Amino acid sequence: MSTKKGSVELARTKDFQKFRDSIASAKRILISTHQLPDGDGLGAETALFHYLKRARKACRVYNPDPVPKRYKFLDPKGQVLLGPGQVELWDTCDLWIILDTNDPRRLGKLWQELSLRSKKIIFLDHHPDLVGPKGGASEIAYPPHASVLSDTQSSSIGEMLHHVFNELDLAKINHDIALGLYVSIMTDTNSFRYARTTPQAHRIAAEMVEAGVNPEEVYQAIYSSKEVSHLQLLGNMLQNVKVSHGGKVAWLEMALDLRKKHQASADDTQSFLNLLLLLKDAEVVCLFREEDDSNVRVSIKSKGRVVINKVAMELGGGGHEYSAGLALSAPIDKTVEAVIKRIETLVANYEKFGK
Repeated sequence: MSTKKGSVELARTKDFQKFRDSIASAKRILISTHQLPDGDGLGAETALFHYLKRARKACRVYNPDPVPKRYKFLDPKGQVLLGPGQVELWDTCDLWIILDTNDPRRLGKLWQELSLRSKKIIFLDHHPDLVGPKGGASEIAYPPHASVLSDTQSSSIGEMLHHVFNELDLAKINHDIALGLYVSIMTDTNSFRYARTTPQAHRIAAEMVEAGVNPEEVYQAIYSSKEVSHLQLLGNMLQNVKVSHGGKVAWLEMALDLRKKHQASADDTQSFLNLLLLLKDAEVVCLFREEDDSNVRVSIKSKGRVVINKVAMELGGGGHEYSAGLALSAPIDKTVEAVIKRIETLVANYEKFGK
């Protein structure tokens, strides 16, 4: 089941009431986010974990991938945001809450490992529903004990959680919860610059600052985290920017051996794509990055005119209208060819038809 409404309407739905009842009856709650965790997922996990602990619930965080270095300030003692081999799991849990995705594939091996060991599964998400290449149902099959609670109007999971917390009214927001919510909202709006940034996102951020969050400390921890070798890698990448369609489409290609040469993790390169948005003529920009498993991860961003998430969905990915991603097992040159061809068609249609 899926509910796609704004936060105010969401709280009135039967699905939200079922979520409330699931929280109330659960004795063991597991929390996860997607592979290659980002600030939205990790911040939301942090906030939800501390909220449930204050509500006297037994809960644990278990992720498919380790926490990137720049987000370890969310869990300075290394006791909350844990992954494979770092935490002893229960044989079963009453409720598994999965944050910031509606796609079980993005959980990697965790889905097969835990989906049958969880009595109930609820995806808390703010992305559009997944659709297949022809606009029909996705290939994703959710088991009967799983559901999706979605608020596509929220700028981030942090914004959605803030409203959820107000409706549940199980605990007061303390500094740990506030920090998680702030990080989620700040990172997923690109410091409040994306088109999906809402007035409510700013209001919540202000409330979290009043709760003791230091905006400068958070920004420095997340973004002032590069090594000299990472900047050298960035310089190499920027010297090799590729453009097409009269400069309307721009992209970077990052081979695995080049990234390894500069001792950069995948997360160390996440911000590179934002620099292409500085190009005055570019409407859509992409980063093609070979991953450690030899897949090619594609991040796509639009300046807010060309909708690009349908391209990602066609190729097995997903995301927001103007920020999306996917991963393919094809070689990087074939992946670039397939994705750029589709994006050039999108841009051409926008120029011709305005959509």
